[in-house]
Amino acid sequence: MSNVEDVTIRNYRPGDGPRVVDLLNEVFTEGDPGYSPRTLEEWQWIYEQNPAGNEIVIAEVPDGRVVGHYACIPYRVQVDGRERTCGQGVDSMVRAEYRRGLKAEGLFLKVAKRYFEQYGIPENHAYGYGFPNKKAYRIGVRILKYCPVHAPVVTLGRNLFDKTEDAEVGIGADETGSVVELDRCDDRVDRLWSRIGPDVGMATIRDAQFLNWRYLDCPFGHHQMFGLLDQEDELRGLYIARDNWTGPPIEALVEYLVPSSDSGAAVRLISHAVERARTVGQQRVELWVPPWHPHFQLLEAHGFVSEDSPFNLCVKIYDRALEPDWIRDHWYYSIGDTDAF
Repeated sequence: MSNVEDVTIRNYRPGDGPRVVDLLNEVFTEGDPGYSPRTLEEWQWIYEQNPAGNEIVIAEVPDGRVVGHYACIPYRVQVDGRERTCGQGVDSMVRAEYRRGLKAEGLFLKVAKRYFEQYGIPENHAYGYGFPNKKAYRIGVRILKYCPVHAPVVTLGRNLFDKTEDAEVGIGADETGSVVELDRCDDRVDRLWSRIGPDVGMATIRDAQFLNWRYLDCPFGHHQMFGLLDQEDELRGLYIARDNWTGPPIEALVEYLVPSSDSGAAVRLISHAVERARTVGQQRVELWVPPWHPHFQLLEAHGFVSEDSPFNLCVKIYDRALEPDWIRDHWYYSIGDTDAF
């Protein structure tokens, strides 16, 4: 066991990135031969190019090595009609020689507490969230006060092995307007979100700036965006697709943005996604729509089946006015809210 007293816990400084990436790749390859090492470009996209900034605490030893790291990805969010911020917990780790049992305050908890003292306060964030793995889930719920909200998250899935339900999925495909691929988000996306936002109690603000950074500039994989345009070239809705999500031939609709009142646009876009997925060789389409949202039942009625996913969505509440039950019934989330970039 290395001496924790020799470690300096401090905020991230420009230039720390390469040493953080070295630590990340060392820790997350332990016992996982299939782990794909993180590149510096990927790390910089997450933490240095995020339009909402970064929140990083590191632990450094005298020789300059980074031996601990606790970070959240900040986002602009709306909560009950107000713009706030939140933090998504990702990439929390310490080197093996600095770990202790859960009953002792080792370096991991020291770094985590430094983060929460500085960033995990209502003056900074309304809430934090994450999808912890089994080990982090156990620590988080017991010590860091994570509150499970959707554990597990429900996936809406549609297998494409046969075409028996295609007629149902295609209902509404004769509506006016065209579905086109969009290379970049513009102010039409901002106007679309302004129509969606009032129906959503709590969500990341999915405006053009966010969608461009999160998907179209993402170095982890290729995303394609498709929008349904009306006769005035305005967006009625859009979806963003990622093929072969997590490896298998699954088309993940990582983002699905349609006003809750426009069921015709919803079915038109889903019909397009199903047709496209089969054309490019995908065997399944998946997306997340919260069970409280009207389109959840709409999608079930058009061939999608609800199934438990391997993800547990947890929240850490900083603003005491927020209640877990309200969050559960008003949080709009998507597959893109995970850190499976």
